[in-house]
Amino acid sequence: MAEVTERPTRRPRVFYGWWVALSGTGLMLYTTGVGFFGFSSFFDAIRADLLWTRAQVSLGPAIQAVQTGILGPFAGYFADRVGPRFVMALAMLVGGAGFLVLAAVQETWHFYLAFVLLGTMGGVSLVVVSTAISNWFIRKRGQALGLAFVGPGFGGILTVLLVALIEMYGWRITAVITGFGTWAVGIPLALLLRRRPEDHGVLPDGDLPSSSPEAEDSPNQPGLAGESTFTTREVLRTPSYWLYVAAISCQQLAITAFVVHHIPALVSFGFSFRAAGLLVLVFTLASIPMRFFGGYLADRYDRRVVVAMMLGSQLMGAVLFVFVKGWAAAIAFEIIYGTGWGGSNPARLSLQGEYWGRGIFGSLMGVQVAAGAAGSLIGPVLVGWVADVESYRVAFIAPIPSLAFATALILLMRRPELK
Repeated sequence: MAEVTERPTRRPRVFYGWWVALSGTGLMLYTTGVGFFGFSSFFDAIRADLLWTRAQVSLGPAIQAVQTGILGPFAGYFADRVGPRFVMALAMLVGGAGFLVLAAVQETWHFYLAFVLLGTMGGVSLVVVSTAISNWFIRKRGQALGLAFVGPGFGGILTVLLVALIEMYGWRITAVITGFGTWAVGIPLALLLRRRPEDHGVLPDGDLPSSSPEAEDSPNQPGLAGESTFTTREVLRTPSYWLYVAAISCQQLAITAFVVHHIPALVSFGFSFRAAGLLVLVFTLASIPMRFFGGYLADRYDRRVVVAMMLGSQLMGAVLFVFVKGWAAAIAFEIIYGTGWGGSNPARLSLQGEYWGRGIFGSLMGVQVAAGAAGSLIGPVLVGWVADVESYRVAFIAPIPSLAFATALILLMRRPELK
């Protein structure tokens, strides 16, 4: 049941939606830092300890992607109806348990079970955080999402920390530390999330209801003007939505391949383990400015074009990565790809809010995460298998056409209209 508080008659000094966005920043920082980028730190250590092939180790993140796809629709559904706090806190509890299982791996099924649990945390965090923020903002949705998605930009710091911990204590103890850290950090942040501003007597962006004395200054009056009000069934019948979903899946194929194999590929190119970890930090830090600026651009220009620009930057970086041989090319790749990846999420989710509204945002996110899991399943395993047979340089040709296709699909989208 929705929590209802006394309706305010004056605007609060700080709109609570910004606290929701900051909570999202922390959640995205931690979950991507340890559960997305972070696994690349564990990759070679696990492979050497368990004597597995790259394809076998890559199957773990692929299973994580499948679990994400399975849970995504349910996470979105419950975030829309129950609220984000309980859903997110439960996901962090399960994710922490996943790291503890990973630390105890002896058999392959232990390893894959760990990634089923980790998939709960990763998929739910993206859906729930995006849904919560989009419910609290309309005019400033791109900026608020940009603030939350700054978190992954600092996630590289956690990756460097994991590299250091693995060098000092080994990958198993590092996994235990990470599991307890997930509970200590993630659950309190999850409890700061709230469902909708209307449950607290205000409207999105901090505007007041029409019955309040200050309501005449609220641009959203009356009726949250300009917001789309599609039903889920109507959205699923629009061609633009399926172009959007297909583009996400193509993008996911590329980004998961790069993230899972980032450090092992750089090591195979001649960089040390520690240097590869620092380059991941460059990648994530390079994404930060465009996380802000991408949301800013999305609030002011054609969001479709902004998303296509971000995907184009990733495409340029993917081409460059195949030719990386020294520090200059490696840093150029990290900056170019990181910039495009950083700007794509706030711009893309802002585009979703513009086209299909906020009332079913979580449910639509769930559908997208499920569809995107196909790309996340294929990308890491394909690159790992080709790297086992040939080399990482040959393997990383695969994401290039996928990103080109994603860019074209976004440009083919047209704004849907209610009939």
